[in-house]
Amino acid sequence: MTKPSRDDYARAFDAERVEIYPAVSAFEVGAGFLLDRRRLEAAARVLACPVKAHAPNWQHGRVLYAMARQYLAGRSGPCQCLDIGTAKGFSALVLRWALDDAGVAGEVLSVDVLDPLEKVRRNTVAEVDGYLTLAETLAPWPEAARITFQSLTGVAALKTLDRVHIAFVDGKHTFEAVSKEVALLAERQQPGDVVMFDDAQVDGVAMAAKGSKQYDLTEFTLLPHRSYLIGFRRG
Repeated sequence: MTKPSRDDYARAFDAERVEIYPAVSAFEVGAGFLLDRRRLEAAARVLACPVKAHAPNWQHGRVLYAMARQYLAGRSGPCQCLDIGTAKGFSALVLRWALDDAGVAGEVLSVDVLDPLEKVRRNTVAEVDGYLTLAETLAPWPEAARITFQSLTGVAALKTLDRVHIAFVDGKHTFEAVSKEVALLAERQQPGDVVMFDDAQVDGVAMAAKGSKQYDLTEFTLLPHRSYLIGFRRG
């Protein structure tokens, strides 16, 4: 496979940024919070715009931010956020913004099977001149230094935590993996706590999330190949 060029990434970004997603906009309005578009796109250009078969899509950042801000409204913390499936750190950064913008003390733990210290391909415009560590990729955002990145599976990470207020699940997209993550997460969340499942168009993800009796779920279908599930921990 030929390595994408800077122009390839630019074309992918420019094509996607003009798309409109009414369901996402409606969710932001209902939640009462929205992520500034310039801030969103500056991060998405580097952290959520790979060149691949399907067009890139960073609308999960908008949904995650609005969900987290709605949850954090009126809270003083501390709040523990868990991001399963770091990739380039986009969702973890959005959670960090939500905590900071809400003025709530809290931690963001982001985990991935890829070692954040390794210089490996992450499919980002930042690496066109050579592969980078995750910290090097995130260097333009100093606030990312206050995110804890670890090389762990979602299951292993959950076993290290006693409490998770907000979670984003985008790790291994199999029924077995997500089922284990949901079961452990439910034990660590209290009524009203929230979770967002990315790539709910994948059968294994949807079946595992919907199979849990611990969450009230809302589904967002953006495209045939992209949907999300938002879950609120039941009482």
